[in-house]
Formats: sequence, C-alpha cells, structure tokens
Amino acid sequence: MIKKLKKRKTTRRKFISGIGLISAGIILRPLSLFSQEENPILNIGSPVDFLSEKLISNFQKNINSSINSITYSSGTNTGFSDNNYDILIGRDSYLEGLIDDGKIAELNKDLIPNNSFIDPKFNNSAFDKDRKHTIPLSYGAIGIAYRKNKFSEPPSTWRWLLDSDKYAGKIALLGDGRTLIQIALKYMGVSLNTNDPMWINQAEKLLKRQKENIKDFGKKNGKELLINGEVDLAILSNEEFKKINNDEIGFTFPREGSLIWQDCACISKASQKYEESHSVINSMLDPKNSRSIVENLQTATPNIMALDIAKKSYKEDSTIFPSAQIMERYEDTSTILDFDYEMMIEEMWDNILDS
Repeated sequence: MIKKLKKRKTTRRKFISGIGLISAGIILRPLSLFSQEENPILNIGSPVDFLSEKLISNFQKNINSSINSITYSSGTNTGFSDNNYDILIGRDSYLEGLIDDGKIAELNKDLIPNNSFIDPKFNNSAFDKDRKHTIPLSYGAIGIAYRKNKFSEPPSTWRWLLDSDKYAGKIALLGDGRTLIQIALKYMGVSLNTNDPMWINQAEKLLKRQKENIKDFGKKNGKELLINGEVDLAILSNEEFKKINNDEIGFTFPREGSLIWQDCACISKASQKYEESHSVINSMLDPKNSRSIVENLQTATPNIMALDIAKKSYKEDSTIFPSAQIMERYEDTSTILDFDYEMMIEEMWDNILDS
C-alpha cells in the first residue's frame, strides 16, 4: 500500500518542493558504460546555485576523479535513474522516496569525519531514521509572512491565521491539507507527526471553523497575494521569504512551532566511486565550504563550526534562524506513512474543502 501511495502526486510534496529545491531532471550517460580508468568522473547533482565553481574546485583537490557538476531547477520532471550520479543534493521529502526505493547507499560515517561538526539535534530525522543515508547541509522552516504596516509587532502565533476572525478576509493559507493539518496540530500543542485520530479530528474542526475567515485556501500564490496587498498574513517558508525584495513584508517564526525542511547530500547505491563520494561530502562539511553554501543561499546551517565563523549579519538574521526556544518546537516529517493515516488525512481535507 505504501508503494502505491508514494507514487501518487501529493499536494504536500508539491508544496514542500515549491518552497525549495527537490525535483530534478538530469540526463547523463550511465556510469556503468565506462570504467573508472576510461572515464574518471564523479557526477554531482545539485540545485541551481547551490554549489559555486569555487566550491567544486575545493572538492576537486581531495579526489583523483574529475567532478562533473549537474544542476537542476525545482519544478522540472524528476528523471534520476539508478546510475546517472554519484552524489545527489536534494530536499528531504524527495530523498526519502529514493531511500525507500533502495537507490541511496548507507553512509560510512568513518569516512566523513567532518560529520562531527553537525549539530547533534540533526542526528536523527523522520525521513531518514538514524541518519543512515543523508547528511544535512542546510535547513529552513515554515512560518508567517505579513505586511508590516498592519502590525505593531510580529504576529508570532498561528492563532491569527487558524483561530481568530481579527484578520478575516486577509489571510492566505495552503492548498495542502496534510501540511495545514500538521500546522494546526502544532498550534494545539501536539506533534505534527501524530497519527492519533482524536487530535487530527480536532485539527479538522479548527480549520472548518476558520474557513469563513480565509481569503485563499492555496488556490493562488500566497506570496503574491501578500505583495499585492490582497492579504495581510500568509504561510510561507523562510526560504521563500528571503526571495521577496519588499521592505513592507516581514517574516516571523510562530512560537508554537512548525515544519522544518532540510537540503541533504547522499550517495547513489549505483556509484562506483564510493570512497571518493564520501571524501567530497566530507569537503562539503568543511566549515569554510559549509559557510559559503549557506551564506550564499541565505538558509540556516546545521554545521556548528560553519556557524561559528559565519558573518555576524548572517548569524543574527532572525528570518534565517528561529530562536533556540522556538527551534525546539520545530519538527521534520515523513511523507511516507501508513495507508490508514493517508486515507484519514485525505478524507478530512475533502471535508474541510466541502464545508
């Protein structure tokens, strides 16, 4: 059942990929057609602008193979096969599917000593249990974007979007039932990964009550509605907010917590360059290289040493880093869960839309 569900086009995956960089279409000659002597090339797939030429040059110094860097954009058709890359950098929700399909190798952490620089709170995850397959390189979170002139202080609670009529008609939510129900669960003080029908039913009732106060349930782009002044509040990731060049728009992390996303590195199970791939990932975690990645992307780093040497303006940017107290309430999530849960969420979302 899980396999069938995973193949479905879920709105939540579309949302998570839309706020970041997950899907890709990379077409390369199969690595298996060449021996390492004939074609000493290590292929890295990464989102556009994730790795600079300078970083690729730094990685190159530690291996004998030449690095072939392939970039991809979000929104393209996923076309990865078993043998067209050695290292892949992608978003958690996409990599989870590859792990489930058996396409990602288990990592040998002894070959990645710089992994010790990763904040211990990232040692486990809902999408990669015990971190056997992925190494986090950057992360971000879903929060609240708002028009500054409408608030005397940042609206740092989900209440104004999910449980109040104070901003009726000026709120844009998500057209993604699963993520929205998970956010409602966080607002109620419950883990977003709960599968308790009682709590999920309470989340459904909350959203039904609030529906009359919502201008848009994800049919339009909440970011554009906010910029155009059609709404005062919208759910966005901080990554998407950083792309808004508008001083009238602010961003805040709700104190109840929310969802966190991660961009991670992994190695293809079909790679013939296992040790060199580990060496390159280790180079990615070198503090200077890691700092370069996140400062360029303006996303948060899970690398403690990279954060230590980062620019002060980056470290103190409150739209990149939630406070430590708030961060404790943020959770990552799995997109591959049991059939009963999926059916329950789908049914409840239909009920919300039809109410």
